[in-house]
Amino acid sequence: MKMSHYREKKPGVYEFCIDLGYDSLGKRIRKYRTLPCKGEREAKKMVARLEVEMTDQNHIDSDNIKFDTLYENWKKEYAPSTLDPLTQEGYEYVFEAHILPHFKKATVKDIKARDIIRFLDAGIKRGDGQYGIERRHRCIRSIFKYAAQYDYISKDVSLEVPKPKIRARKKEVYDSDEIVHIFDLLERKEVNQRQKLMITLALTGGLRRGEVMGIDMDEDIDFENNCIYIKRSVQYTKMHGLRVKSTKTDEERTVTFDEITMKEIYEYRRERKKEIMKIRDEYKGYKDVYGNTVNLLFAHIDGTPYAPHTVSQFWRRIVNRYELKKISFHDLRHSSATYLLSKGYNMKAIQERLGHKDYKTTMNLYAHVTKKMETETGNAFLEVRARKN
Repeated sequence: MKMSHYREKKPGVYEFCIDLGYDSLGKRIRKYRTLPCKGEREAKKMVARLEVEMTDQNHIDSDNIKFDTLYENWKKEYAPSTLDPLTQEGYEYVFEAHILPHFKKATVKDIKARDIIRFLDAGIKRGDGQYGIERRHRCIRSIFKYAAQYDYISKDVSLEVPKPKIRARKKEVYDSDEIVHIFDLLERKEVNQRQKLMITLALTGGLRRGEVMGIDMDEDIDFENNCIYIKRSVQYTKMHGLRVKSTKTDEERTVTFDEITMKEIYEYRRERKKEIMKIRDEYKGYKDVYGNTVNLLFAHIDGTPYAPHTVSQFWRRIVNRYELKKISFHDLRHSSATYLLSKGYNMKAIQERLGHKDYKTTMNLYAHVTKKMETETGNAFLEVRARKN
């Protein structure tokens, strides 16, 4: 039911609030006008006339929406509820740096699949990176999906645009000898205990950086069964700052560790609790995005999280100081999976350990390792055949 109304602001001048119903999210659409009227009778007639005019105009606005307006609506109405904040932040950068300059004033309903294909092809011809092109495709898919769902367009033409092909780049990882060397360095006490443990958990557990930082020292560590429950992750975005949220896949998993690692965690946790007891009332802990207090294993003395980039920074300093092969902190996770695969561990078990939702993700990431393993299986019976001869 429409609830248009008016009020007299001053003699002979009325403010009109025209109710145009609800948008797709159930929010009222209202528009305002201030116009001269001789009295209430004329104001009532004006309400009826404005309702007709603005209803027609609202339909025209939706039917002829420009791409830059659609983007602003996508940013407010769609992205926050469908994308992780860090993903949204990345998408917004791609839109504003690459997509908006090209499509900004285009009428959305007039954009054809061929226009999107030509836009992506132009980036390829300029020599833009394959991952950047693929990301532009993902952003365009997201905004056109939104446009179709919210009835700005009758057909999602982005579905007709082929996904750009990507040649998987080989991940730089540490082999078994390099992993032994890293643990030798860590054992020399040249790296502080906190940093040592964070590196160990990423390397032996295949944990993401944010997952290492999101471990609750009271709830997540099971010393009896030598495992850690991976439930949360620490994230930083410009819009939200530091957040303790669910994992990247929004799923929990259990990761087992060896006895030596669990003993080191136990000792580090004990020392951390002693430090906390010294400051007592100054210890705050930290609230996750659901309002629950978490007591992070790796955090400032008062319980507030470290910024994720500080982990990457200390790892980069260690790499430079000891002249290690230059890989990122995240690639310790890839080194973990590669090492396990090279030792013949089951791909499905590794997928679950890493927390990949899709088995194909694991397969695609480590195709180079499995190809090598397939070559080695070709020689599996060589010893038997040679003995026969």
